[in-house]
Amino acid sequence: MRAAILHGPGDLRVEEVAEPRGEVVVEVRAATTCGTDAKMLAHGHPALGPYPAAFGHETAGVRTDTGERVLVGDSAPCGTCAACRAGRTNLCRAMTWIFGGFAERIAAPAAALHPIPGGLPFAAAAMAEPLAACLHAVGRGPREREVAVLGGGTIGLMLARLLALDGREVAVVDRHTARRAQADDLGARGVEAIGDVPLVFEAVGRPEAWHTAVSMVATGGTVVLVGGCPAGDVALPGARLHYEEVDVHGAFHHTPAEVDEALALLSNGAVDHAAFAGATVGLDGLATALTSASEPGAAARKLVVQPDR
Repeated sequence: MRAAILHGPGDLRVEEVAEPRGEVVVEVRAATTCGTDAKMLAHGHPALGPYPAAFGHETAGVRTDTGERVLVGDSAPCGTCAACRAGRTNLCRAMTWIFGGFAERIAAPAAALHPIPGGLPFAAAAMAEPLAACLHAVGRGPREREVAVLGGGTIGLMLARLLALDGREVAVVDRHTARRAQADDLGARGVEAIGDVPLVFEAVGRPEAWHTAVSMVATGGTVVLVGGCPAGDVALPGARLHYEEVDVHGAFHHTPAEVDEALALLSNGAVDHAAFAGATVGLDGLATALTSASEPGAAARKLVVQPDR
């Protein structure tokens, strides 16, 4: 079968590979991209494992054994470690990570599969994975009415939509005009800067953005760090954390239940997948499209990859 295989930073090749082997094989109908994919293409990522590595983790398709339409979750928690026993399966210490959505077929454990609600397009179902991470992040913060989201990428915009649905007053902080306009369309307010907000979600994933988020939150407020930074220490304003009692919460990944909740929101139209969908490409156009989609100032859109295109 054909698959996009990452051989190293900047070296993505579409090639013939062996058929996948695993508990369940799924025929991929659509896989969507995210900012992490662009980072993986440019710089690599330790979660991928040794090169050459399968690529892509937002995947929907059809089981080859039953014909059921399924979302292939990008992880399967072990269910037995201390984190899983405590109900925090997103922090599983023996997580099985599942990559390989940019291919004609993918193998996955049955525990990682989620039924797609009837009528929901495959491309929309694939977006349930990042939306689930946003649901998890929203749950990590208090229920303040006034909220800021730092960063107008797809994660920031999904966060904004979920918060707006919850009746919050949401400002999306981004320097790019196109992304501020997208925020306006999702029920939020796109701004270039804001301060003294009781709750801030950081959705950029750079050390300087973490610092900015802590700087802009109100005294006694809360910052939820959604964007992951590279390994290493990050300097934060210590006086704010100590003397002004600013709380900082991390938000990582999602639980299987949050994936099902995300699928329901996409299915009932509360979250419109079309607001986040960009161009549709085949495997051969993926590398070029990923590179151009990550250009500064571009509207935040997910590529839809159809392997049979």
